[in-house]
Amino acid sequence: MQLRPEIELVEVSGRSLRIIDAHLITDGPIGHDLPDRGVALTAGPDGYTARWSRGSVDLAGIARAFVGGAAGGALFRLLGLPGAVLGAVIAVGLARTARERPTTVPDPTVTVVEEGPDLVLRSADLASLVFAVMELTGATGPVTVSPALQAALTDSEAVRLDDVGGLDEVVAQFRDVAVSFRHPEVMARWGATRPQGILLYGPPGTGKTMLARALANEIDGELREIRTPEILDKWVGNSEKNIQRIFADARRLDHPTVLLFDEFDSIISYTGAAFDAAGQMINAVAGIFKQEMNTLIEHNPNVIVVATTNFPDRVDASLVRSGRFDLKLAVPPPGPAAREDILAKLLRRLIARHEVGGFRLFADDLDVPALAAASTGLTGADFKEVLRRAQLDKAMHEARQGSPPSPITQADLLAIVAAVRPAA
Repeated sequence: MQLRPEIELVEVSGRSLRIIDAHLITDGPIGHDLPDRGVALTAGPDGYTARWSRGSVDLAGIARAFVGGAAGGALFRLLGLPGAVLGAVIAVGLARTARERPTTVPDPTVTVVEEGPDLVLRSADLASLVFAVMELTGATGPVTVSPALQAALTDSEAVRLDDVGGLDEVVAQFRDVAVSFRHPEVMARWGATRPQGILLYGPPGTGKTMLARALANEIDGELREIRTPEILDKWVGNSEKNIQRIFADARRLDHPTVLLFDEFDSIISYTGAAFDAAGQMINAVAGIFKQEMNTLIEHNPNVIVVATTNFPDRVDASLVRSGRFDLKLAVPPPGPAAREDILAKLLRRLIARHEVGGFRLFADDLDVPALAAASTGLTGADFKEVLRRAQLDKAMHEARQGSPPSPITQADLLAIVAAVRPAA
């Protein structure tokens, strides 16, 4: 199994380009290290697109437009000007700088169009597109383009559905939800309504919260996580006010948002006969939750509610009926193939993040299928713990001994798996 990324080296006219794992570059943003931060690369079904925001010019660049390279002196003088004068000078500098930059490239496979202050370049060939961008921006390289690099530069908050292993059916449903979010005009034309609520249930550590986070990133939105202390309050009436406030805030959101009620059963459970103040409070909170969910999507289509629980039998069926939670998806413990998929994705992310400058995190003897076969009963969270322990052991060895140990081996991981399995 290929874990380390494949690297393609391309050179044109003294410019060099490293494309890492080109076969993994699919729809969505692409990581890159172009010097000009105003460049955004994306991949789509018809090829690749680069958007260059020519307005993103620094003060040093403006100064060079005035004084032919004496940027330091120009900036010193500019900073002494009154605010209004400085603003006018910057505006003139921006306009002059934008005019002096080219808007065409000689490569016929690359199309260039102007959209306001931006240049948008498109090509079916990634290398041609990047070299055209380098020519426009003056970058000399080497430049690296890679989805693996993008993953290495982000943390767990940037997880996407491609990073979720072993849950193909659930991920497919989430992709459909993301598509419906991105095409509201199609939904409206057909009178279709996307799900406004998703209930995820299954054992701990199977990836329910990660799925919610991945969905938020797929719709280019944010995750708003609601935890028990934000709702439940010992003072009479406060819990009801808290749930009303949460939904009132949600109705005002003007950008895509996943509203996550994690451990839903600990927030709202069964409703029914109330024999004490706590029971009355649960009934009241549940009643408000039902009312709010009935009309949330009508008032704000930017919001989708995701609830997770390890104990679906503790959640009142009326709370999660269709119309409130249209998708109810089981997130089971991973089987052998799913464990292999999860391990491979975790290992690839760690390799992309840490194996730089000749450093090797893992030895060449890693056998992912064998690891997966030896890990019966483990979940994605357990695998993260196995890898965390392995990394910590090696780091502590180097910290104590002062010299780097050998990379993490198959035997190292098998030993940790054996230690983690009883707990699992």
